[in-house]
Amino acid sequence: MPKIPQSTIDRIRDQSDIVDIISEEVSLKRKGVNYFGRCPFHDEKTPSFSVSPAKQIYHCFGCGNGGNVFTFLMEFQKFTFYEAVKSLANKYNIVIETTQEYHNNSEYSLLYEVHEKATMLYQKNLFSQRGEKALKYLKERNLREDTINRFRIGFAIKSWNDLLNSLNHIGSHDSLMKSGLFIRSKKGTFDRFRSRIMFPIFHQSGKVNAFGGRDFGDNDSAKYLNSPETALYQKSNTLYGLHVTKGVIRKLGYAILVEGYMDFLQLYQAGIEPVVSVSGTSLTKNHAIMLSKLVNKVILLYDGDVAGGNAAIRAGFIIFQIGMEAQVVRPPNDLDPDDWIIQNRFDDIKSAIENPITFLDFHMEFYNATELKGIRLRDYLHELLLNINQISDVIIKNEFIKNIAEKFDIKEIELIKILNSKKAYNKIQIEDKNENNIKFTSKIHRAELELTKIIMHADVQNRKNLKKLISLDLITHEFLSRIINWLYSNQQFESSKLIEKFPDKTERELISKLLIDEKIKDTTEEIVNDCIRTLKSASIKNKITKLRDMIKKKESTGENSNKELKDIMILQSQINELEK
Repeated sequence: MPKIPQSTIDRIRDQSDIVDIISEEVSLKRKGVNYFGRCPFHDEKTPSFSVSPAKQIYHCFGCGNGGNVFTFLMEFQKFTFYEAVKSLANKYNIVIETTQEYHNNSEYSLLYEVHEKATMLYQKNLFSQRGEKALKYLKERNLREDTINRFRIGFAIKSWNDLLNSLNHIGSHDSLMKSGLFIRSKKGTFDRFRSRIMFPIFHQSGKVNAFGGRDFGDNDSAKYLNSPETALYQKSNTLYGLHVTKGVIRKLGYAILVEGYMDFLQLYQAGIEPVVSVSGTSLTKNHAIMLSKLVNKVILLYDGDVAGGNAAIRAGFIIFQIGMEAQVVRPPNDLDPDDWIIQNRFDDIKSAIENPITFLDFHMEFYNATELKGIRLRDYLHELLLNINQISDVIIKNEFIKNIAEKFDIKEIELIKILNSKKAYNKIQIEDKNENNIKFTSKIHRAELELTKIIMHADVQNRKNLKKLISLDLITHEFLSRIINWLYSNQQFESSKLIEKFPDKTERELISKLLIDEKIKDTTEEIVNDCIRTLKSASIKNKITKLRDMIKKKESTGENSNKELKDIMILQSQINELEK
């Protein structure tokens, strides 16, 4: 029987979720920081079998059986140690190497070495003349040099092969390609990151396993570019900064979740330490499970604009689905946390974090729910209840329904009726769920998805007509906006070419699913107009919300707000026209 290297065993153990593994065999319920169930190793009526997600161990207070994820499989499945390790490796897609292979050329050790060398080069660049402007920018953003060094921020110069040339002596060309740091084309191999400020992404062990690069030059691609997924890096299993902050998060009992690298760095530097960032992707179920191993509560501190609000709502429901509590802090005036800190509003931020609002209160405020009446109120409640219905924990679900009933002075039985009722706009046939991590749970995003499908399947002439009707300004979903923008810019296209423009696996899978959809053949004008009305109405409502905030601010200082009131009346009449 081959011997498994200790480093591989450690990696498998670190990546395994003991709660997930044991839950396949034992019904577990969360009590405090641990999970409890009836012991699988002896007969008992009262649950005494405890599983600790934070410590990744289990113990039965009845029979005394205990251990880690390996020993559980050995005890329950009667596996040998090798079989237990192999089973988990298969589950988490980890390659098991023999000792001989490991000593000769371990893929993981090589990839870590490549990323370490890349980090050192980028750091050297930043503090050289070539990175002078980038370093100045970081300092103008109030990042101190000790923070820059602590998180090993660097700079990729404007060169096609600066990194490649520095690593030519390490491994083979094919092995370097597996790092994700290079791109191979017909013209040769070149560096993936150029003219970008580089943020190393760390495994929980503290080793660099990927990068996020912020555009600092003339790149034509996105503002931020992340490493593709590799043997070392899976974005749905990575939280930026967790390798540094997990101790204080566990100690304080909550985590502050932000969206970007700079948001994380500014908060951490300001002394707000129990923080992590999703960086480069939306919050996934795996992210939430990672946090649930440490805490029961997550405070969402996303951008203060509409996109940030939508993202916070999506993240909040995922957090509740895992069995944790979500609270929200909303930056003022469309600010992101980074700018909020830079404006020297530390006391305001600290106070907001200490007094977060409930997720339900935030949801109601974001959608201006207290102003809704009649059909619009029913539709809002139906949408909210549909999301709550996805929560598996009955106690959490019932608490939500109870709170909603109290907020709106509605009997709980009436809420159940609303949940079971058929929505008027269900004539738009849009999928509520998909198998990917990209979600379209809100009414707005489902309408945007439907329009994307229609544009995608339209012929050239119809696509030109749709471009006049559907402005990009109406599309709030970042991924769909990118697709539509490309479709508008490429009126004639091949499906394979569109897929190539989206190398991310999750995005590519969703696009291929949309492209292969045979349901969209004849698009009715009614469906297009219905979707456009939904988006225009949402856009106007956002404007009204901003005007109301402005009125409150003016009233607090004694200023006249007649203009804003008139603007609201005009906008409200526009909504009324749309909803006729």
